[in-house]
Amino acid sequence: MKILLALLTALTLMASNDYARMKIAFEKGDINRAVTYARTNAMRGDLNAMYDLGLLYYAKGDMKNAMVWLDRSVRNGGKGEMGVSLLLFSNSTNRDGYMKAQESLINAPKSELRDALMAVSKDLYANRRDATAKDYLLLGELFSTDKIIRPDMRTALFLINQAAKMGDPKALELMGDAYWRSSYTQGTMIVAPQTGNGVEIALEYYAQAVQKGNLDAMAKMGKLYIMAPWPVHNVRQGVRWILESANQGSTLGAKMAAELYMQGQGVRPNRVLTLKWYQKATSLCEVNQTLSQLYLRSGDQKSAKEYADAFKKCSEKVGEAQSYHLLFEPFE
Repeated sequence: MKILLALLTALTLMASNDYARMKIAFEKGDINRAVTYARTNAMRGDLNAMYDLGLLYYAKGDMKNAMVWLDRSVRNGGKGEMGVSLLLFSNSTNRDGYMKAQESLINAPKSELRDALMAVSKDLYANRRDATAKDYLLLGELFSTDKIIRPDMRTALFLINQAAKMGDPKALELMGDAYWRSSYTQGTMIVAPQTGNGVEIALEYYAQAVQKGNLDAMAKMGKLYIMAPWPVHNVRQGVRWILESANQGSTLGAKMAAELYMQGQGVRPNRVLTLKWYQKATSLCEVNQTLSQLYLRSGDQKSAKEYADAFKKCSEKVGEAQSYHLLFEPFE
C-alpha cells in the first residue's frame, strides 16, 4: 500500500512538473516542446493533459489532432466542449455541420460565448436570421483575434459582416477596418481574401457607423480622408471629423487630434493642444511613451519619468493579458 501511494505521489508530481514545463514552453512560443510535455501525460490517461494537448494542437494549426484530443477529453468526462464546438463551427460548410456544432454544445457549461455559438449555429442551420447582431459580433471578434489561439479571418469576416448587415455600429466599424489597412486599424484589422484595400468602401462603412453614434469610426473616417489618395483626399473634412470625435469623448479621436497639432496636419502646430489631447488619450498605452518623449525633449524630467513609468506599467499589463488570452479557455 505504501509503495502504491508513493508511486501515485510520484506520478502526480511528475504531471505537475510537466504541466509547469508545458506552460513555460508555450508562453515562450515553443509549441512543439509544450506538445511533448502534454502528450506524455495525455497518453497515460490524464484528462487535463488531453485537454491541454488539444489546445496546443489547435495553436499549431493541426485541427485534426486538436479535435481528436479535445473530443477524447470530453468523452472521458473532461473539458473541451467549447473547443470541439468551435472547430466544428469553423469547418461547417452546410446545414449538417451547423447541426453537429449545436449538438456538441448541449453539455457545454453556460457562458456568453456558448449561448452566442448556439444561437448562430441554429440561425445558420435554419437560415432564419433569428440570432442577434451581438451574437454574430461576439463570435466574429473571437475568430479575428488571438483569443482563439489561431485567428480564422474567413470565418470572422463572414460573421462580422452579418452583424454589420443588421446595423451594429461596432461591426460596421470593423468592416471599415477590413477595407482600410493602416496602423490605425491594426488592433482590429481583419485581413481576408474577400477584402482589398478599398478606401471608398471603408468610408461607406465608417459613415454608416457614425450615423449609429460610433465615435471611433468617426475618428477613423477623418484620418482616412486625410490619408486617402485623390479624389477622396480631403484634409479639411478629415480634420473636422477627428476634432468632432475627440470633442465628443473618443480616446482614439483624442490621439488623432494630438497628432494633428503635433504634425501641423491641416491645423497650425500647437504644443499646448498636442499635450492636451494626448493627456486625454493615456488609456492607449503607447500614448504614455509619446508623452514621456515630448516632456523629455522639453526638459521636464519629472513629467517624462511619470509617463515613462506609466508606459512601462501598462506595457507589462498588456503583455500579460496577451499571454493569458492566447486561449479561449485556459490550460488545466
